[in-house]
Amino acid sequence: MHGNGPNQQSPEDMRNLILFIVLSLVLWLGYDHFVMKPKTEAMRAAQAEQAKIRMEQGFGGVMPVGGEVQKKTSREQALQNIDVQRVTVDSPELKGSISTRGGRLDDLLLKNYHKTLAEKVNVPLLSPSNSYHPHYGEVGWIASDANMAVPSKNTQWSITGENTTLTPQTPVTLTWDNGQGVVFFKTFSIDEKFLISIKMDIQNNTGRDLRFFPYGLVSRHGLPAPDTGANTGGVYEGPLGFINKDLKELSYKTLNKKGEQRFADAQGWIGMGQKYWLVAMLPDPNMLHNFSFSSKGGLVDLNKSVTQVDVRGDAITVSSGQKVSYTMNMFAGAKVVKDLEAYSKQLGVTHLDLAVDFGMLYFITKPLYWLMNIFFDWFGNMGVAIIMITICVRIIVFPLANTSYRSFAGLRKIAPRMQELREKYGDDKVKLQQELVKLYETERVNPMAGCLPILVQMPIFFAIFRVISMAIETRHAPFIGWIEDLSAKDPTSILNLFGVLPYEVPGFIPDFLNIGLWSIAMLFFMVMQQRLSPPPQDPTQKMIFTFMPFLFVFLLASFPSGLVIYFTFSNALGVVQQYVIMRMMGVEVHLFKRTKEEKEMEEAIEKGPKVHPELEVIEHDVEEALFGAEEEEKPAPKKAATTKKKTAQKKKSGNKKTDSKKKKD
Repeated sequence: MHGNGPNQQSPEDMRNLILFIVLSLVLWLGYDHFVMKPKTEAMRAAQAEQAKIRMEQGFGGVMPVGGEVQKKTSREQALQNIDVQRVTVDSPELKGSISTRGGRLDDLLLKNYHKTLAEKVNVPLLSPSNSYHPHYGEVGWIASDANMAVPSKNTQWSITGENTTLTPQTPVTLTWDNGQGVVFFKTFSIDEKFLISIKMDIQNNTGRDLRFFPYGLVSRHGLPAPDTGANTGGVYEGPLGFINKDLKELSYKTLNKKGEQRFADAQGWIGMGQKYWLVAMLPDPNMLHNFSFSSKGGLVDLNKSVTQVDVRGDAITVSSGQKVSYTMNMFAGAKVVKDLEAYSKQLGVTHLDLAVDFGMLYFITKPLYWLMNIFFDWFGNMGVAIIMITICVRIIVFPLANTSYRSFAGLRKIAPRMQELREKYGDDKVKLQQELVKLYETERVNPMAGCLPILVQMPIFFAIFRVISMAIETRHAPFIGWIEDLSAKDPTSILNLFGVLPYEVPGFIPDFLNIGLWSIAMLFFMVMQQRLSPPPQDPTQKMIFTFMPFLFVFLLASFPSGLVIYFTFSNALGVVQQYVIMRMMGVEVHLFKRTKEEKEMEEAIEKGPKVHPELEVIEHDVEEALFGAEEEEKPAPKKAATTKKKTAQKKKSGNKKTDSKKKKD
């Protein structure tokens, strides 16, 4: 027999642990969606309103490096400046322009991604410095000689040749002469996807050697525009980089508090990411560079901050009469993992895929993401891919789930025999423990087996949640029927009978009250699964587990519909598995109608005894049979003698005369 030592857990402890984990999960998800999400949306809305006011009044702005205050205007108006010639950018994935003033990449739109399903407006990726949400990339040189002029943000570049459109087939070259015998060149090339390469040349026509430091930077003024990533779903947004084999994520708030963060003589990449988009500088992986994260002006209001990430190479010597080159690659586009991995391999850049926030459970999330995309390639529907992922997860945990279901079924089946043992050996706990253990071993029943599958599926749930939240493949991806976007909540609502009543649900109604059809389906299968499992003995736990499905329905009402679909099919498969196993073991299953025995057991719990035979096994007998009774672990001699005397008296209660004689003797 096992002692109930201090390091051993009883079934009650395990049940409480699972209950704690589940409630912690519910509280965390609830806090994130019902507290943090409204605050974030309110902050973004306020910032957008302030932006509109400043734009209409024609003042406000960020103090650029040069010192002048730039007047802010809309993105469209900023790009209509007739005083600045622009190079058109046109590729299968990107469109926009490059300003010849400063030679900046400050105008890019994603051709194949739209802000919303209803509004077919391309997602803006980069915007000029005099727009309200400036976000741009820039490359250039820093001279070791302070008197040597180098290109700046106000430099007016000239287009070399007649080509003014950058396409995958036609690169564009900009030229600038500093008037001191040095000519600078920028040659832009673009591929079919999201990579822009900028080759920087320096022609030294002076009579002495010169030294220059190449650099590349990505700058953002304020926070991302509300319509391009306000609702992050817990996915990281902000400055990031993979430097010296370590992922760096330094948020806007952190940088404003801590100041500039530098990493000298390092290798890697650096950029700024949003939930689905990334702009990053990818320097030569064979050279050492200095990386820097900085932000200022946002201690009071982050929307007034100027955040910059930059990379600077070591000095390059340009001999007199010579020409040298340095190429900086820039990724600007959607965070499609297969594209990021392809660029990592092509350019030798390490872990560009980590720009996608896979979370702490990377070793689970990444394979699930990979598997989901395989199913998507096979079936052409992301909703079907999520269902296939659900089936795979169920197959993986089936050995554990099978043990759990069989144990539950076995407990129901042998409950009468356990009650007989309790009646027969109720006064002899040691013998009762021995007989119960024999019964469990004979029938191969382990009452503790139901705990492990729940614990194992917890990290899988978090990984599934992360995959659906961060995967760009689920964005605007339809399923069937009314689900047109798996990354958004179910558009149907019980408040208008799922569209039967001829009115729209008011926008001020909280999301958690807009319960959709998929949430109702999930509730149905969760209740069915509860009906097949032994309920908790403790009244408080029983109440919590009874209301848990309803709590999950309200909680998940505002979550991505893809996650609700996963839960629905997972619970449905669980019900089918448990039903089949119980029937195979000869256990009667009553999903919608309680048997007479079940009613009697529930009445017994409410009226008198604390437990009925089935629950007694789980919460009392198992604890004593498998772990030993705590009060009898090391009985004192006096207590043992008293127990022995009481047992002897009970055995001889039928012969009082004999007992009297023995007492007289």
